[in-house]
Amino acid sequence: MNRTNDNLWLAFQAVARTYPHDEGVRLTADLARWLLLERKRHELPVPPMIEKVVLTVAPDLNLQSVKA
Repeated sequence: MNRTNDNLWLAFQAVARTYPHDEGVRLTADLARWLLLERKRHELPVPPMIEKVVLTVAPDLNLQSVKA
């Protein structure tokens, strides 16, 4: 953690403050969804845990195109 870029961390905090106070559920879902989409875009295998997180915290999202 000591090597974390301060500007990067402050930017993350600023983004996190725009989310509702829901114990980080929506932020976690959005980050996991973004990671899933990026892995798909780069044609990398999707770890089952990432898919599980996205489908658990955001079951209403249409992720069929992401999983294919």
